[in-house]
Amino acid sequence: MTMPGAVASGGFIAPLERFTRAVNKVFAFVAGITVFVIMIFVLTAVITRYGFNKPLSELLDLTTFMLVFVFFLALAPALQNGSHIEVDLFDPLIPEKWHKAQRMIGKALTLLFASVLFFFVTRFFIDVVDVDELSFTMITVPLKYVYWIGPVGAAQFLLTAIVDIVRFAQLPPGQIAQFGASPTH
Repeated sequence: MTMPGAVASGGFIAPLERFTRAVNKVFAFVAGITVFVIMIFVLTAVITRYGFNKPLSELLDLTTFMLVFVFFLALAPALQNGSHIEVDLFDPLIPEKWHKAQRMIGKALTLLFASVLFFFVTRFFIDVVDVDELSFTMITVPLKYVYWIGPVGAAQFLLTAIVDIVRFAQLPPGQIAQFGASPTH
């Protein structure tokens, strides 16, 4: 994506970019809170198990469900902020005039992955809803109440990938090196 906090103006993509940035901000915040709650639950489970010999397996079940939320909530913000995994080992070996094409191929592959992920996660969720499948845990929960976040998070990841590739395609050659790079690169 563009540099954090800078939403480029113009074009059909600007409203979609503003939307994805706003949603990604909320997703990142909720994912962070969820990780904090998971930490509290695990700490409580450890203290009750080893300190009082009273294991609370239900808390570990809840953390398992919450990890699903963390994963799908964090996908799009990670892509937007450049926190995702990039392989830049071969960048110095590729002539500079081909860098835009190389990065465009990477972004196209990310878009393809996002599309496939959205398709399969949504298909899986629809199957879970059709069967009304229950969890096999201490806390019996209809899995549709846990897995609904999958299609939502995958859709947001797909929208973020679309914005990313369109914005990258609009860049002049001089700004390619800075686009989407995480601050540590």
